[in-house]
Amino acid sequence: MNPPYLLAQPPSALPPLSPRSRPHQPLLKVSDPAVRAMSDFLEDPPRTVGRHTALEQVVDHMFRLGVRAFLVVDERSVIGLITAEDAGDAQRALTRCGTAARELCAADVMTPSIDVPAIDWHTLQDSRIADLLEIFEATDVRYLVVLQTETATWSTVRGLIHRQRLERQLRRS
Repeated sequence: MNPPYLLAQPPSALPPLSPRSRPHQPLLKVSDPAVRAMSDFLEDPPRTVGRHTALEQVVDHMFRLGVRAFLVVDERSVIGLITAEDAGDAQRALTRCGTAARELCAADVMTPSIDVPAIDWHTLQDSRIADLLEIFEATDVRYLVVLQTETATWSTVRGLIHRQRLERQLRRS
């Protein structure tokens, strides 16, 4: 991903911490349109954290809200993605090293936006669930960010596709 990426809608504020009601996740078939697997940020704004949010607070918010990933933002620009797996790995590493005193923040642990796997919105619209499965199986990534190109130098983050959720919707083991 090449910055700058802006959010399709303003970032959601973390407080108050009430669990997001999980929308009904219909079963999918491999022949279904790929857009059915996407969390569309135009319909449901993404959960975000600021770059300086303490890692401990990020984990707490993930647990309380029942989400597995946050976009990391600076102003309205997306600078990365932090997942529950990333946060857990960092916490375990700190514990092993005995450096729990160091205060890590979201920016220390996130995957920078340039390294986050992405798919273009127009490509996604022409794709099927089977195509997403091929991408996930060939690359072993857990998330795909969906980018909507606005101009030659500017894109917005339109949505997110989570591999584990897709597999649940397909009822795959």
